[in-house]
Amino acid sequence: MTTNNRVYEELGIKPVIHAAGTITSFGGSMPRPEVVEAMAMASTSFVGLVELNEKVGEYIAQVTGAEGGMVVSGAAGGVVLSIAACMTGKNVGFVRQLPNTTGMKNELAIQKIHRGGYSDMYTFAGAKFNEAGSVNGCLAEELDLAINDDTAAVAYLFGPGVLTNGLTLSEVSEIAHARGVPVIVDAAAMLPPKSNLRKYIDDGADLVTMSGGKYIRGPQGAGLLFGRKDLIEAATLNTAPNHSIGRPQKVTKDEMIGLHTALKLFMESDDEAQFAAYRETLAPIQEKLKNVRGIDMSIKLTASKYHVPTLVIGLKSSESGRNPKELLQRLLDGEPRVFMTYDANEDAMSVNPINLQPGEGPVLGARLAEVLG
Repeated sequence: MTTNNRVYEELGIKPVIHAAGTITSFGGSMPRPEVVEAMAMASTSFVGLVELNEKVGEYIAQVTGAEGGMVVSGAAGGVVLSIAACMTGKNVGFVRQLPNTTGMKNELAIQKIHRGGYSDMYTFAGAKFNEAGSVNGCLAEELDLAINDDTAAVAYLFGPGVLTNGLTLSEVSEIAHARGVPVIVDAAAMLPPKSNLRKYIDDGADLVTMSGGKYIRGPQGAGLLFGRKDLIEAATLNTAPNHSIGRPQKVTKDEMIGLHTALKLFMESDDEAQFAAYRETLAPIQEKLKNVRGIDMSIKLTASKYHVPTLVIGLKSSESGRNPKELLQRLLDGEPRVFMTYDANEDAMSVNPINLQPGEGPVLGARLAEVLG
C-alpha cells in the first residue's frame, strides 16, 4: 500500500488510495519503476533540450504513424502549442508576438458540442472561437460556414462523456482540408486502447495531443504532440527554451527521458492481460460490497467512457437518501483516505483500478462498505 510515505508525512500530508482513475488533481498515475530509474539517471547529465526533444519526437512519430512528434507539458500544453503552431507557422516574428495575433489567422472553428473547460486553453495563445452547430449536433454545411479567411485551424475533442452526435473526425478533416485548414485533436485521456495512437492521424488529424502522465504512466507533467512535420517544427519554435508563448510550459530533460521510457513500455504491454489484472483487482471490492443494500454494481468497459474495466456503483440516491457529496467527503476524511468521484448523469460512483496498488482492493472495499452501509 502507498498510504504511508515519509516525504509527505514530513509535510503533514496523508496520501490517498486513488480510485478515481488518472485525475490530475490527485497525481495522475504512478510511473513504473523503470521510468523513475531512467529519470534519475537522466538528471545526472546535461544535454541540449531541443536535440533531446527531437530524438524522443522521432520515436513518438514512429509509434503514432505521424510525420513528427515532440514532448510537451501535458496534453494541456499540447493544446496551447497546437493552435500557436497553426497561427504562427515557422515565422519567428509571429512566434515572439503571441498572444498578439495581429497579421495572423487567429480564428479556431469548432463544433459547439466540443466546447468545454479545456477548450478555453486554445485562447491562451490568442485564438478566437467560431462555433458551428448547436448542442444537438453539427451539419457539414454549418462547419463549412464557420471556416473563413481568418481560420487558423479546426479543433476536435475526444474524451470520456463528450457528445458524439456531431461530425466525425474523418468528416471534419475532409471539410477542413478542402478549405486548406489543418485539424487539431485534443485526445488527452483516450488511452487505452493503444490503437488510438494511430487512429486520429489515420482519420485526417494534422496535430494530436495526448497525456503522457495518465495510462502511459510517464511523468505527470509530460504529454505527446504529434502530426504534420511542419506544424511540429512550428510548435517547437513556440515552446521552451525559446522566448515564446510556451516558455512557461518547460519540459525538463528527465521528463523527456521518462516519457520516452514509459511510452516504450506501454507499446510492449498487452492490453488484454492488463484488463484481466484490473478485473482481479476489482473482485475483492465487489465481494465486500455484495451485502450492501440499495446499490447496483457492474463492471463496465466502453469505448466512449470507461476505457478500462471499471466498477460502477449505482447509489439510487433518490430512494436511499444518500448524499453523494457527503459520501465522497467521508471517504476522503477517513482512514485510510480514499479519493473517488461521482457521476451525476449515472447517479454512480466508480472504482477505476488503474492506480490501485497491491493490497488496496480489500481495504478499499471495506471502506466503501462502511460508508455506503
